[in-house]
Amino acid sequence: MSDTKRQATPMARLREAGARIVVTGAAGGIGSGIVERLLADGWRVLALDLTPASLEGLRARIGADDRLAVAALDVSSPDAVERCSRDLAGRGVAVAGLVNAAGILQDAVPLLEMDLDHQRKVWDVNYFGAFHCTKWFGAMMAGNGGGAIVNITSINERRPLPLHAYAPSKVALGALTRLSAGELGAKSIRVNAVAPGFTRTPALQAKMDSGKRDARVLEKASAMGRLVEIEEIASVVSFLISDGSSGVSGASIPVDAGWLTTSHWMNFGNLLAAGSANGEDTA
Repeated sequence: MSDTKRQATPMARLREAGARIVVTGAAGGIGSGIVERLLADGWRVLALDLTPASLEGLRARIGADDRLAVAALDVSSPDAVERCSRDLAGRGVAVAGLVNAAGILQDAVPLLEMDLDHQRKVWDVNYFGAFHCTKWFGAMMAGNGGGAIVNITSINERRPLPLHAYAPSKVALGALTRLSAGELGAKSIRVNAVAPGFTRTPALQAKMDSGKRDARVLEKASAMGRLVEIEEIASVVSFLISDGSSGVSGASIPVDAGWLTTSHWMNFGNLLAAGSANGEDTA
């Protein structure tokens, strides 16, 4: 059977064979939640993050688990990513999946005051980091007969907020998701994305505690009137890695408590909630 006619590789078979899921940004709030969920699903996981100290913190939170391996990796370095993939291949480690969760956040800065070096750093991690990992770990998956890749984008992929480095990098990552899905499908590799909304991560919680973010404003902007929990992001990643999504590729799934559906309603949402006094159109 030709490569273009092969069926999607059963992820359950790869899991039982001991293949690993690579998770970048694994020590961060969303990344660590994804690692925990994949371990609970029975996967062996390779957790990658920038510093050994952050990975030790991950181990401390998760506890002893011989299915968890950790390694420090700067995803913005193409040479480092290549060395990591070649080291895994040399040790006979099979890779069944990749979750590109590494990312740099950004505070709102006026466009005319943007620092170019910071702009490049955000792009080097958020976009090029995912590109390097897709290239090298994707090659390993192709050699194993296929696999699944999940990119962590953002609601900024769909409706950019005024974050002039972060938002464009996530839009580009969404495009990379669809382009790589189109090309790697012939190698039985599915590529999808999860687009988180405002998620109760330790970083966001710290901003809310310090008064830099107002939880009530964020909650009110969503259809469900609440923030997203890390476990809800991890649950969708789990689905996209699993055989349950075997026919899904090139998709980007918002997990945002309905923020994208109502954040642009402005006062119309209040009018709907109160009910129309006379039934007339308010436009």
